[in-house]
Amino acid sequence: MSQGPNDKAAGLIERLPPERDEAQDDRAYTVEVNIGQATDLIHLDKCKLVVVDGPDRGKTLVVDKPIIRIGTNERNQLVLTDNTVSRFHCEIRLQGEEYVLVDRESTNGTYAGELRLREVVLYPNCELLIGNSLVRFEPMVEQIPVFPIARNSYAGLVGGSPRMREVYGVIEKVAGSELTVLIEGETGTGKELIARAVHDRSRRAKSPLVIFDCSAFPENLLESELFGHEKGAFSGAIRTHKGVFERADGGTLFLDELGELPLNLQPKFLRALENGEIRRVGGERAVKVDVRVVAATNRNVATLVEEGKFRQDLFYRLAKVRLPLPGLRERMDDLPMLIDHFLTELRKRGDVPARVAGFAPSALDALRQYDWPGNVRELRNVVERAAAFVEGERIQVEDLPSDLQARLGHSEPLGLPAFTQFDPDENLKDAKERMVALFEREYLVKLLERHNMNISRVARDAGIDRRHVYRLLKKYEIDIPDREE
Repeated sequence: MSQGPNDKAAGLIERLPPERDEAQDDRAYTVEVNIGQATDLIHLDKCKLVVVDGPDRGKTLVVDKPIIRIGTNERNQLVLTDNTVSRFHCEIRLQGEEYVLVDRESTNGTYAGELRLREVVLYPNCELLIGNSLVRFEPMVEQIPVFPIARNSYAGLVGGSPRMREVYGVIEKVAGSELTVLIEGETGTGKELIARAVHDRSRRAKSPLVIFDCSAFPENLLESELFGHEKGAFSGAIRTHKGVFERADGGTLFLDELGELPLNLQPKFLRALENGEIRRVGGERAVKVDVRVVAATNRNVATLVEEGKFRQDLFYRLAKVRLPLPGLRERMDDLPMLIDHFLTELRKRGDVPARVAGFAPSALDALRQYDWPGNVRELRNVVERAAAFVEGERIQVEDLPSDLQARLGHSEPLGLPAFTQFDPDENLKDAKERMVALFEREYLVKLLERHNMNISRVARDAGIDRRHVYRLLKKYEIDIPDREE
């Protein structure tokens, strides 16, 4: 404690005002994991806080969170028992290449020697006086090598191809960190399953995983769904509503269809990530949240950034690790394994007779010729539809859905569409009801495939209410992944 105020402040730079453009700094900490390479490195920023003097002398914390809160409240990362320290005294935030200390208007202040600090850039091994506790700050960078995992399945994902084994290796390494992850891939490649795997293998696994689809709400409701609203904030706000950030507090927020996030909401979203605070619509106080964000998109967000449709600083904040997923056409070795997996699930549900052993070689060959624009999700639907109408022990080419046969290049489908087949002994009323039911199911399945299981878009395309779509899903026992929590 013998150093003077100028010496103590030598490792700090006062920074006013706090607003700045940090897109270039963030770029340096964005890693695109190149699937196809044997090894890649993920850079994980950590910092070490050591209590040098005070009631908690010797206490040490190593953490990789982008926001580290310090105070006496148990919700802080570094909890001090010093009674001169405020409940939420100060924060250390990782912003681009810099760690920034922000005093939270504490009662007794945060000091470097005699200099009281509001917001400063921290340098290695600087010491901060927090109440009567002296804390040393030591930044660290860990380089994590990524290797493929030699498995045929992983956390609900199925496939043993080299591309999938590399994906498993990335999940294994990033799940236990606090890195934000951007999952990139076509519709139906399993982006939500990846997000669930990251959450389930993280330190947040016992806390909520909240799924939010940016394309599922009209723009005027998105802010309320993301950040919540207070009672009376607008017409129809009859009660206080918690947004997905608050519902995911302590856990993970999976932000699906990232490319659909409106430009006007992106600054508020960025502030929530940087500061760990949100403000409800119509609210006056900030609400602290501790959320890890995993995002997904089937659009090229980097291109949207170039076109001015997506903020560069938000993109690099969300994409600390970019994980591109292969399309099904790029992992055709996994086709038999995926089909067996789906048939096993159908048997467990009683939706396919026990006598059905699988697909005939000719049917598998036909499926290999298809380019699978809907990927694994489309394959699952094809297996379900084929298994529902097969008569023999193996699914033949003629058992495949008629629209798939047509897309495979047959001038005429090898089998009549299911809803045109009828029993001449069946009376008109029963035959009509059965055909209508088969048509409705087929129509609904195709719309779901086209719109990536988005109920709002299906309802708009079909010209019916969302509630009617849900009634049809229940009626025909069509399962889709949960889009909201």
